[in-house]
Amino acid sequence: MDDPTPPNTAPDATQAQPVEEVPLTGAEKCTGSAHVQRISEAFEDADTTSYQAMRKRLTELDYPASRIHRMPNQSGAPRARLDLRMIGSHLALEVTGAGGRVVADAFGAPETEGVNVTDVRRKPKPGAPSS
Repeated sequence: MDDPTPPNTAPDATQAQPVEEVPLTGAEKCTGSAHVQRISEAFEDADTTSYQAMRKRLTELDYPASRIHRMPNQSGAPRARLDLRMIGSHLALEVTGAGGRVVADAFGAPETEGVNVTDVRRKPKPGAPSS
């Protein structure tokens, strides 16, 4: 009597697991601030009502499309993450539409191979709404 093979109940190793945000170095903070300012200025008069419009504008700023990652909307506003990590770097940006404008924020993503910036669990900012 052959018993059927039981279904595999082990978690899928390829399924992404959340990882914690890491601190940025001084140089990464400086570079991140420059990117935040550049994006903020570029979106002053831009349409930010959809992810597609946000992505189009970011690619016009020469951010590679392969480095732009869609995130779930935040309170109905489009959101994306830019992976700016290079060898030994942790720099990433979160870009969120907010009432007709864009808010960009630099954060640190682990440089570990296989970690996508979409998997990083952000630390809440003091005084920020907890939605």
